[in-house]
Amino acid sequence: PGALFHSEAAAGLHPAVYTVPYLPPQAFMGSGTILTTVPVMVDTDKLPINRIAISGKPAGQPHKGEKRTAHNAIEKRYRSSINDKIIELKDLVAGTEAKLNKSAVLRKAIDYIRYLQQTNQKLKQENMALKMSTQKNKSLKDLVAMEVDAPADVKNELPTPPASDVGSPTSFSHCGSDSEPDSPIGEDTKVCRGSAGGMLDRSRMALCAFTFLFLSLNPLANLFCSSGSSSAEGAATNTHLAGRTMLGVDVAADSWGWMDWMLPTILVWLLNGVLVSGVLIRLLVYGEPVTRLHSGSSVLFWRHRKQADLDLARGDFAQASQNLWTCLKALGRPLPTSQLDLACAALWSFLRFCLQRLWVGRWLAARAGGLRSDRPLQEDACKSSRDAALVYHRLHQLHMTGKLNGSHLSAVHMALSAVNLAECAGTCLPVASLAEVYVSAALRVKASLPRILHFTSRVFLSSARQACLSASGSVPPAMQWLCHPLGHRFFVDGDWAIRSTPKESIYSQAGNTVDPLAQVTQAFREHLLEKALYCVAQPWEKKYADALEYLQLLISASDAAGATSQSFAIGSNMATVTGCDPHSKWWSSVAVVIINWLQGDDAAAERLYPTVEHLPRSLQNAESLLPKACLNIFRAVRALLSKPENCQLSLSYSDKASALLRDSLNLGPHCHSSSLDKVVQLLLCDLLLVMRTNVWRLQQQGVSPAGSGSAGASCPSGVHQASPLELQGFQQDLSSLRKLAHSFRPAVRRLFLHEATARLMAGASPTRTHQLLDRSLRRRATPGAKTGVFCEMRPGQREQAEAVMLACRYLPPSFLSAPGQRVGMLADAARTLEKLGDKRTLHDCQQMIIKLGSGTTVTNS
Repeated sequence: PGALFHSEAAAGLHPAVYTVPYLPPQAFMGSGTILTTVPVMVDTDKLPINRIAISGKPAGQPHKGEKRTAHNAIEKRYRSSINDKIIELKDLVAGTEAKLNKSAVLRKAIDYIRYLQQTNQKLKQENMALKMSTQKNKSLKDLVAMEVDAPADVKNELPTPPASDVGSPTSFSHCGSDSEPDSPIGEDTKVCRGSAGGMLDRSRMALCAFTFLFLSLNPLANLFCSSGSSSAEGAATNTHLAGRTMLGVDVAADSWGWMDWMLPTILVWLLNGVLVSGVLIRLLVYGEPVTRLHSGSSVLFWRHRKQADLDLARGDFAQASQNLWTCLKALGRPLPTSQLDLACAALWSFLRFCLQRLWVGRWLAARAGGLRSDRPLQEDACKSSRDAALVYHRLHQLHMTGKLNGSHLSAVHMALSAVNLAECAGTCLPVASLAEVYVSAALRVKASLPRILHFTSRVFLSSARQACLSASGSVPPAMQWLCHPLGHRFFVDGDWAIRSTPKESIYSQAGNTVDPLAQVTQAFREHLLEKALYCVAQPWEKKYADALEYLQLLISASDAAGATSQSFAIGSNMATVTGCDPHSKWWSSVAVVIINWLQGDDAAAERLYPTVEHLPRSLQNAESLLPKACLNIFRAVRALLSKPENCQLSLSYSDKASALLRDSLNLGPHCHSSSLDKVVQLLLCDLLLVMRTNVWRLQQQGVSPAGSGSAGASCPSGVHQASPLELQGFQQDLSSLRKLAHSFRPAVRRLFLHEATARLMAGASPTRTHQLLDRSLRRRATPGAKTGVFCEMRPGQREQAEAVMLACRYLPPSFLSAPGQRVGMLADAARTLEKLGDKRTLHDCQQMIIKLGSGTTVTNS
C-alpha cells in the first residue's frame, strides 16, 4: 500500500499525501473494549495521527521544531497558491506578455467583471426587446379578441413575475406616494371586471387624418353650393317666365340670393364644428382607457408595479423595465412595438400636448371616461392617468441614463406621454412629481432635439415653475437652482450631457445614478465653482463680490444635492429627498476663505477654518493631488497670518504643497485636465508665489508686527537678498507657473510679475526687472494675434496695480518718474484695488501714498 500511495502521488493524483508505511493491525484493551488501529492517510494541512500505545496513554507530542516546519510548509504552499492564481488571473485579463503587479491585476479583473455585468444587462434588454417584437406576429383575430376581452386576455397572456425573496409586495406599500391606494394584492375582496378600454394610437391618428382630409376637401361646402346655385337658377327662370317684372320683385330676388349664399356657409361651418367637437370628444374623453379600482387590470398593474419597485431597489433595471412595460399594457397603454406604431404614438403625443395648451383641450382631457358627472369614474380616470404618468416617467429616466435601450423617438414619446397624463391627473399627482416630469421633458429636448430647437425647453421649465409656485405647491429643494437666472441660463444654453455612468469628479458628486437631473446639477455646481475661482484668480472684469454671489449659490445647491441612498420606487419623488455634496461644499469653503483673506476679513475666514481643515475622506483617497495641495497651502497661509514669526512653518507647508502641485502638473499627456483643474492649478501657483513673497518681505523687515502694511526699500542696495532655499522654492513654483502657461493662456498675466519678483529676491540687475514690470504695465497687441487670445494674455487691472506698487517699492529712483507722478500712479492703483475688493493690498498702497506725499523716502523702516 505504501508503494501504491507513493506512485499515485508521483503521478500527480494526490500531490499532498504523505507516504505511510504498512503497519500491522494493533490492538489494546482498556475498560473492557478492544480497539484496533489501521494505517491512516492524512493531508499535509493536518498533523499525522500518532499511534496509540497499548497502555492506553497517548504518545508524546511532536517537538516545536516539527510544528514550525509544518507551519512554514503550509504558509509557503498558501503563498504559492495565491501567486499562481494571480498569474493565472493576469493571463486571462491582460495576456501572458503583460507585466503587472498584483494591484493592477486585481484592478483589471474588476474592470473586466464590470464589463461582463454591463454586457449581461444589455443582453437582457435585447431579450426583452425580442419578446416585445413577437407581439407583431399575432394574427388579427388574436388582436381583436384582446381588445374585446382585455382584462382576461391580458392576465392570461402576460407572464407572472417571479416571487421575490424579500417579502410580500404588500409590505412595500410605503414606497409609493401618499396619494396612492394600497395594493389590492392579498385582500379578500372579489375582483371585479370593470375596465373601460381605450383607443390605440394608430386608430387615433387614423381618425385625425380622416378629419383633416375631410376638412381640407370640404365636401359639404361643395354640396351646399351646388344646391344653392341650382335653386337660384330656378328662381331666375320662374321670374323670366312671368313675363312682366316690377322693381319690388327684383329687390326681393336680390335679398334671397344673399341669404342663399350665407345660409350654406353657416351650415358648413356649423357641421364642421360639430364634426371636430365629436372627434375631440371621442379622442380625449371616450378614447382614454380607465382602469377601475379592484378590477383585473388593476390587480395585474399593482402586482407588476410592486415587482418593478423591488427590481429597481436591487439594481436589476432590465427586469424592472419589463415589469413597467407590463404595467402599461395592463392599463391599456402598451408601448409601440413597430416603427409605424411608434411614429403614430409619438405624433399623437405631440398633437395631444398641443391640444392641452388650449382651454378646450384641457377641459375635455379632465373629463376622460365620460362627459356625465360620475365622480367615482372621474376619480378612477385621474388615478389611472397618474399611474400611467409615473410609469412613463420612470421608463423615460431609465432610457435617459442608459439603463434602457431605445431610439430617440421612443424617448420623446415617453416624455410627452408622461407630461400629458400628469396634467390630466390633477390633484392625484403631487406638485413635486409634476415638476419633475416637466423637467425630465426639458432634459429630453436638450438630449434628442437639434440645437436650434433647444429653446423649446423653456416651455417645460416655465410649466414646472408655474406648478411649483401655485397655491398648493412649493419648489423642491433639488430644483431650486433652476429658478435662479444663472441656473435657468445654464440649463437652456449650457453645454452638458447625460451619461450612462455619472462622472467621478473631485469637485462635485452626482448623487442618484437613476435621476438624470442629478448629473445636470453636478455640472452646474462645477460651473459655479469655475466662475467663482476665475473671479479670484483673474479679477479683470468680475469682482470678488461676484465670486461671493456664485459661491453662495453653490453652497445652497450643495446643501440641496440629491441623496445617493434613497428608494427607487415608482411613486417616489427624487427631487424632494436631498443630501449634501461634500466635495463642492469643501471647495466653496476654500474659495470663501481665500476671498476673505484678500478682503482683510480674517474673522469671517476663521469661522470656516474647521470646515476647510476637515478634508472629506473621498478627497483624501482620490487620485488627484489637488485637494491635498490646496489643504497644505491653506495651512501655510493660516500659519503666516496668525503669527508672522511662523515663517519656517509656513515654508514647510509650502514645500509640501509645491511638490504635490508639481506632481499634478507632471501627470503626462494621457491624463486630461479640465478647465476647472487648470483654474485651480493657477490659483494654487499664484497663492504659493504670493505667500513666499510675503515671507521674504517679513524677513526683510525684521519680522515686525506691522510689517504687512509697511513699504519697501527705495534702492536695490537696501533690498534684502533671499536665502538659497527660499530662492529655490520660489523658482520651482515659478517653473510650475511657466509650464501651466503653455496650455492655459490666462496664466501668462501673472508670469511677468512673478519673474520680476524673483529677480528682486535674487538681487539681480534692475534693468531687466524694469522691463518685466513695464511689460506688466503696458498692453501691447501682437500683430496677427486673435482678439480672444490677446484678451486672455494681456495684463489685467490687478496686475497693473501690483506692478506699480512693486516698482515704486524696490526700483531705484533713476528708473522711476517724479514723485508726483508716482503718487498719481499709486492713486490709480488704489482705486483699482478698491474696486476689486482687495483690501489687504489696498492698505499697503495707501501707506506708500502717504509716505510719498509727505516727502519722505520709502524705506524698510
